[in-house]
Amino acid sequence: MAISAGQKIISEDGFDQFSARKVAKEIGYTVGTIYNIFDSHNDLILHINSATLDDMYAFITHKMNKKHSGNNAIKNLFSYYIMFAQENYNRWSALFEFNIPQGDSLPDWQTNKILALFALVETLLLPIVNNDKEKAERYSRALWAGAHGICQLGITGKLGQVSTDSIHVLANSLIDNFINGIKI
Repeated sequence: MAISAGQKIISEDGFDQFSARKVAKEIGYTVGTIYNIFDSHNDLILHINSATLDDMYAFITHKMNKKHSGNNAIKNLFSYYIMFAQENYNRWSALFEFNIPQGDSLPDWQTNKILALFALVETLLLPIVNNDKEKAERYSRALWAGAHGICQLGITGKLGQVSTDSIHVLANSLIDNFINGIKI
């Protein structure tokens, strides 16, 4: 209940308006009860963000067309990533607005969800890099970071500062050029 309430609060009000107190009020519990369930405020946020990662993964994999391969499949994947971000902006944004306190690290269960998203791209890159797993891993992260940057600029209305092209045109251009570059 707390995770669902947290998702609702972030969806409606944004991450900057999120608090455990609001979650407790939403579900009719005390803040103390929330902290009996979750180790800390950060732990609550990690669980809410984890649900967003699950939803993003399900959204992308549900939409992926198995008939496409190579550049087209990667373009589709990032198109769905952009679509998810646009449709769920506040939840998507909370993934990047939340910062792990210095000295802490993401729990393994959270890291595994992120790695599962990267693995979607890695799988599509493997045939392009002659099944070199190390290259596929590295390239998937570089490609994801680039596409994410384009997505972030587009969704926040700042893409016009760097290009008149749409988010999808720039993401597709990045993917084509990236793939052509690694084929050389």
